[in-house]
Formats: sequence, structure tokens, C-alpha cells
Amino acid sequence: MVSLHFTSRKANPRGGGPFFYPYSRVCFSFFQGLEYRNARFDISDGVFGSTFYLLTGFHGVHVLVGWIFLATAFVRLCSGHLSSLRHLGYEMAIWYWHFVDVIWVFLFFAVYVYGTHQSSMSYPPVNVLAS
Repeated sequence: MVSLHFTSRKANPRGGGPFFYPYSRVCFSFFQGLEYRNARFDISDGVFGSTFYLLTGFHGVHVLVGWIFLATAFVRLCSGHLSSLRHLGYEMAIWYWHFVDVIWVFLFFAVYVYGTHQSSMSYPPVNVLAS
């Protein structure tokens, strides 16, 4: 995606690189759906389950918006509507996708690394009446 961003600034912004990105987005969505289907918890199983589905689902909505944004920019690119001086929509689509990527990095560490570590720890029960 970064190479596409810099390619858009050249005199001839057409290239074969954008053909790869729709496939990677489809693969991401497929594996996310597979994860939802095979998860051992549900949205009603407590704080972790509801937070997991809320965060990853909200991110999925942003991925869908990014698909639409990038598909529109890709059609405009293939139609010859973009030039080295007139490519703001294409550049904004790329910046939006960078935003979605950065958010996914934070979500990955918050949900998959920190969240699973915290949910797998067993805390001893607190006996309030004993004190």
C-alpha cells in the first residue's frame, strides 16, 4: 500500500500493484469470519467476549468502508481519472487504509496478546466474609 501511495505521485500512476490488495482484504475477512465461527466464547460470555466482538466487529466495519473507498479509488485509477496532480481521493483512501492498519495493530495487542493473557490467568477467589 505504501508503494501505491508513492506511485500515485509519479507522472503515470497506473500500475499492477493494486490487483494484490483486494485479495489480501478478502483473505483477512475470511479468516476473521473463521475465527468468529470457531471461537470458544460468545458475545454474552462476559466482558472479554463482548469486548472482543465489539472491537473486532467495529474494526470489520471500518475494513468494509476501506474496501469501498479503495475500490472506488481503484476504478478511478483504471479509468484514467487520476494524474500526478489530481489524485486526492486516491491518496485519502490510502491514508484511511493506513489508519485501519494502525488501529488493527493496537487491537491485536489489546485483544489477542493482553486480553488472552488476562483471561487465562486464574485469580484466587476473594472471601469477603473471612476478614
